[in-house]
Amino acid sequence: MTLRIKVSKTAFSLAESNGWVDGLLSGKLECWVYVELGKEYEYNPSPKDDPKTEYRIFKGCDLFYADTLENLKKEEYLGNAENQTVIIYC
Repeated sequence: MTLRIKVSKTAFSLAESNGWVDGLLSGKLECWVYVELGKEYEYNPSPKDDPKTEYRIFKGCDLFYADTLENLKKEEYLGNAENQTVIIYC
């Protein structure tokens, strides 16, 4: 499963393989995540993509979940997931 993470424009532009980003996990339940990025691959657009939105894909990422941005910044995580595929967007 590929996880979609909304990040700031600055975080999006600075993201690189083996770097990190903070963002908001999109889906049924929204939560904040700290993502240790894996390797970046070429993103292949989906017909459902918003043409006004930029996307990048990383594989082999580790995620750390928090219920609030404040808890994320304090590194008070609810859990984690390893070796995930992540699409960041802004």
